[in-house]
Amino acid sequence: MSSFMSSFIILIAVLAGIAVVVALLSVAALRIYSEPQAQERNEEVAEQVKRQLADMRNSLSPKHERVGQGNNDIVPGVLKAGQRNKESAEEAASQAQGTVRQDAHQSRALEAEPWATFHRGSIFEERGEYDLAVEAYQQVIALGHPDAAPRAAFNLGMLFEERAEYDRAEEAYRQAINSKHAEWAPKAAFDLGKHFEERGENDRAQEAYRRAIDSEHAEEAPRAAFNLGLMLDKQAEYDRAEEAYRQAINSKHAEWAPKAAFKLGRRV
Repeated sequence: MSSFMSSFIILIAVLAGIAVVVALLSVAALRIYSEPQAQERNEEVAEQVKRQLADMRNSLSPKHERVGQGNNDIVPGVLKAGQRNKESAEEAASQAQGTVRQDAHQSRALEAEPWATFHRGSIFEERGEYDLAVEAYQQVIALGHPDAAPRAAFNLGMLFEERAEYDRAEEAYRQAINSKHAEWAPKAAFDLGKHFEERGENDRAQEAYRRAIDSEHAEEAPRAAFNLGLMLDKQAEYDRAEEAYRQAINSKHAEWAPKAAFKLGRRV
């Protein structure tokens, strides 16, 4: 029984040893087999990477060529567009200069027309061709030039007054006054005041004279103040006359201040 057990144990040990040997041989064989496969896979991967890199280089090269070709194509286009823009700008500048010159010519023509018509009216007036003078002056007034129109209205007022057309003279003078022109409005106000005074319309004369005084025109204001003082003196309105005289005196005008002082001194 003991010998049987010994034999059995020996058999088990042998089988176990054989199993270990077989296992070792299997591992070695597996290693020997797997290493070439791994190497092959690595080589395949490396080859695939090389192909991808080559494809990338091939794919990039045409694009760079197209970009270069595109740049070569675009640059002349840009240069042509720039040249066209430059030519367009030069043409626009030339047109603008032409427009400015044309506008300047038109402005000069518009500026010259009222004065040419005014001088034509003056010539007709000097020749005694009053109807033609009136027509010319009225044309200037209708044009509404800021300087020529008030002057034409003033001249027209004097012309009508000389011809005893008083209503028309008043209308013309008022056109000059309403223009508020620094020169011709005060002159028209003074002449209108004198016109009313000569016709005995003293209230209206005072109003016109005071408009001339209020203008503070260097010549017409002291002149109107002196005339107003004379008129009020005649009406025995001494306080108001004195006030008017003093306005003339305070102006220090070379002619009207001394005359007003003399009148005021005599009255006092």
